[in-house]
Amino acid sequence: MADTPAVVLRRLKPEDVPAIARFEREIAEISFPDDPVTDLAFYERKLQQAVTDSKSEPMVGEAGGRIVAWAWIRARENFITRERYGELRSFYVIEDFRGTGYSIKLMRACLDYCATHGLARLSGRTHAANEAMQSVYEMYGFEAKHVVYERRITPAAEKPAAQRPRPKPGEGLFRRKRGGKKSR
Repeated sequence: MADTPAVVLRRLKPEDVPAIARFEREIAEISFPDDPVTDLAFYERKLQQAVTDSKSEPMVGEAGGRIVAWAWIRARENFITRERYGELRSFYVIEDFRGTGYSIKLMRACLDYCATHGLARLSGRTHAANEAMQSVYEMYGFEAKHVVYERRITPAAEKPAAQRPRPKPGEGLFRRKRGGKKSR
């Protein structure tokens, strides 16, 4: 998109909340496709608090008088090490600004915010299928640190009790590597 207007970053204002709430709903639909929170009032309440939250930086990207991007960083502190770090709570670029390089500029602004506010690192989460966000993370050298596995459970009343799989002798849980090769 050659005629993309310049984007100006600024802090979230109360009048931005309805537009950003719609972004948050879309983020939830991408991040939690099986059970997203779609209630705009929920997001509006959360965002109203962000407007005045001194421990966070809710960034709005505006171009040509319309909101085109959104990132929200919350300053956190590790309760054991006392290390201060940033948590990327939200990151969003509207569809017609995607593919323009703006997500890269927005992430740079997030990293710059952390550097200027003494935050040692920036952490963020994304859905396993969100390849676009994973690409942004990878482009800036983020490393995957935790993987969450999930399995739906059918209530016991709805199915017969399943037999627990038992390993064959010599094939305990930690004695085989992936691919069926025994560990030495």
